Amino acid sequence: MRPARFVTFTAFSCLLASIVAPAHSAAGEDMGLPARVPGQDRPAIDLDADFASIAPAGPGCAAGVAIAGGLPLIRSHGLADLEHPVPITADSVFETGSLAKQFTAAAMLLLVQDGKLTLDDDIRRYLPEMPDYGTAITVRHLLNHTSGLREQWSLLALAGRSPGTQVHTLGTILDLAVRQKALNFLPGAEFLYTNTNYVLAAIIVERVSGKSLQRFTSDRLFQPLGMTHSRWREDFRTVVPGRAMAYTGSDDGFIASMPFTNVYGNGGLLTTIGDLLRWNAFLDDPSRLPGGQALAAALQSPGSLRNGTPLEYAAGLEITRAQGLRLVSHSGSTGGYRAWLGRYPEKRISVALLCNNGDIDPVSLGEKVAMRALEATGYRGGVPATAPQATAPVAEVPRRNLAPYQGLFRNPVTGELVETRIVDAELRLRQGASQILIPGDGDHFRRADGDRVHIFRNKGKPAALTIERGPMRQRFDAVAPAKTGDEVLAAYVGTYYSTELDTRISVVRQGHGLIMRQPFGTEWPLTPIFADGFSTRLRGTTSFVFTRAPDGKVDGVAAWATGARNIRFVRQPR
Repeated sequence: MRPARFVTFTAFSCLLASIVAPAHSAAGEDMGLPARVPGQDRPAIDLDADFASIAPAGPGCAAGVAIAGGLPLIRSHGLADLEHPVPITADSVFETGSLAKQFTAAAMLLLVQDGKLTLDDDIRRYLPEMPDYGTAITVRHLLNHTSGLREQWSLLALAGRSPGTQVHTLGTILDLAVRQKALNFLPGAEFLYTNTNYVLAAIIVERVSGKSLQRFTSDRLFQPLGMTHSRWREDFRTVVPGRAMAYTGSDDGFIASMPFTNVYGNGGLLTTIGDLLRWNAFLDDPSRLPGGQALAAALQSPGSLRNGTPLEYAAGLEITRAQGLRLVSHSGSTGGYRAWLGRYPEKRISVALLCNNGDIDPVSLGEKVAMRALEATGYRGGVPATAPQATAPVAEVPRRNLAPYQGLFRNPVTGELVETRIVDAELRLRQGASQILIPGDGDHFRRADGDRVHIFRNKGKPAALTIERGPMRQRFDAVAPAKTGDEVLAAYVGTYYSTELDTRISVVRQGHGLIMRQPFGTEWPLTPIFADGFSTRLRGTTSFVFTRAPDGKVDGVAAWATGARNIRFVRQPR
């Protein structure tokens, strides 16, 4: 969550007052947006069509739209509480998930302005408990997701301590990070989105400022900007008036899906549509805060890797292009909450979306609403002209025997698997989606997307595969097919311990297969995918690769989960 895209929903203004609004809507409230020009024509935007699939008696969303020069419009659909049928309104409080990262980043950048730290400081200056990995992790690495730190939620899942099994705090995450003996990669070498970065950032803000993140952001951001409904979920037990409860779908309708955790900074912000519109209005007009111009610029300045490769991620915000325009956005999800906040600065259009239905895709829905706002202002720049194109004749590709190029390959660093296979007399590469490989010279191929693929062979059999895009090159080593005989599976049975997680897991036989058993009776079926390699549904897909001693006996297992690579478990003596 690299994560799909972190798109941000901002609210639209300048909407036709004659729009037929549902029962729960608000327009014209003072959002801290530029005053509407008297007599200005205002475009009509029908938001109802995009929310038609939301059942009135189920959880739903609140959406806000703001267009420069007009009054904001906020619309709501669905219920905030299914047990006590309360409708969602403009004042309903939602949790934002990762959308909150921009506020943690803003707090850190304010401390930079105060001269209390710099972005290039080693985090061990403020977190001396952290291990020395030989190369400094800087504050900038945290904000850009280039630190190499392993993902906290994956580590806790591997330890059998996922949210819902126990209550976590900032201290829990710090202790977990301190125990890690290795990183996913050298700091600055890659972009990999991990929540650990922003929890550590929140701890640094609190240690350097001498205040809680709640107090610091309230004093420096929320109160000055009129975001009076925004607060951090420091204690999930706190009674929050007007809070929309979160749900996800089930076979019997919906079940409650609340984030029972006291971790924040990476997420954990409680807010309303109106407050998010005020925040985006500040980013459009940073003069509202002392030092606001520098703060807004720093928040929206994309990072780069140590080799100079530019990133789309800035400081808690993703900077991309959509519809031919610059888009500044971020999404969020936690429990059954979903959120999106985005701005098109060139058009001064903002969209904010907050939902309490975990089955909703906030990015897709947010972008649809944003598109409607752009169209309502008459913008058509994102629609490319479609002129007839002459079709170049396709060069005849010499036919060759493709069978020797079929195989399964694994990236030894990231754990990613790719496969080459003949389908309808064509060689295809499956890396997520499947693409045709167009033969070139020798063992070289080309994908339709332009990537260059080289399949190395040893004695006629595939040994490795590389994928090149510009200066970037990924290597995948060939792996043998999975074996599942009784004697083979019996070799994996045993207990394994990880010092980095302080956790034991057991691998046991069940029927004709294997299961992994975690503490407190949590069990995960293991599916064989290649020799010594298995996968299971743990935070998406997690793979376990068993290792062997020089004598060929299984001596351990390593886990590759979302955002956490090569977590080592050592086999325990019986």
